[in-house]
Amino acid sequence: MKKNRISLLIALAYILLGLNVCAQDANNPYVHCIVLDKTMSMTGHGGTDIWADVQNYCYEWIDGVPQSSIVLFFTFDKSLYGPQKFEINSDADKAKIKNAVKNVNVDGQHTWISSSLDKAIDYVHKNYPSSKYNRRIYLITDGREEQPQADFAQVLHHYNSWKGDYDYLYYVDLRNMAPESTKNAIKNTEGAGLGTGFAKFLTISPVVKTVNYLLGGSKSFEQIFLVSNDELFSRMSFDVKVDSVKTVGEGNVVPNVTISPSRNISVQRTRKMEDGKYKVTFTVDFINESLCECDIYVGLAGRNQGDNVLSFEPCGFVIHARNKPEPPKPTVKTKEGKGWH
Repeated sequence: MKKNRISLLIALAYILLGLNVCAQDANNPYVHCIVLDKTMSMTGHGGTDIWADVQNYCYEWIDGVPQSSIVLFFTFDKSLYGPQKFEINSDADKAKIKNAVKNVNVDGQHTWISSSLDKAIDYVHKNYPSSKYNRRIYLITDGREEQPQADFAQVLHHYNSWKGDYDYLYYVDLRNMAPESTKNAIKNTEGAGLGTGFAKFLTISPVVKTVNYLLGGSKSFEQIFLVSNDELFSRMSFDVKVDSVKTVGEGNVVPNVTISPSRNISVQRTRKMEDGKYKVTFTVDFINESLCECDIYVGLAGRNQGDNVLSFEPCGFVIHARNKPEPPKPTVKTKEGKGWH
């Protein structure tokens, strides 16, 4: 039985609390929308005062916003307030956002999460369409849902009905108060993530490339990790698996394809190339007497470690394996729709 190997590499794009600059259209600006809880529980009403920590958390997030981004700042209690709009072209612009966070009047008495988030989602959708913008929404709250008959799953359905391939919704649950129904709804929604405490978010994107494998040979592909703050999460890890193998043409035998390692691809497996650049290697094994021409769909899945939330956008890529005699012609292209082609 013949076994062939091909080395593959994946790429990470700018990470700091979920800031990812690998866009569907490289010319599209990013819109980052903060939806911040302003109820009195933040300042210790009925519990511990965490407001100073929340402000510092927001300040750190603001420091990581890339230039040429747009930031929308909402606050909420029983109602949604805002947004204040900021265009980031300098550190002075970031200072204005920090000042807006500093001046929040934390006086709300009721935490209506679902309706407030739904209104913010609707605003982003109507004013910043995915055809022109890449969108990130960050809900930051320390409370439980208090809105009567609230349906958070329906809010996620609304969000998912218009999200683009590279949009993402982050739910930051500061005191771990979200009910299991909300956690499960987020888990089952593509392009959404839940973090507890002062969570950090790591977003990974495969390189925009079709990987061509010519049977009977072996070829390496190098792809780079770009890290905005020059450090990977110390406990970062992810899984990689073969989602499906589809033959090209008729009468071919579907090969047995495995990936090694397939689980717990951790930060310890990465190699630092230079400041801000890393790479990781895994192999795809083709096990068959006579391999057919086929497309192999590889899926990537983050493994959350503590408060760190790891996600992939999109969640996989394609390897095209063929037995034609002519050498493969590497291609680099983007295509509308989900996944890498």
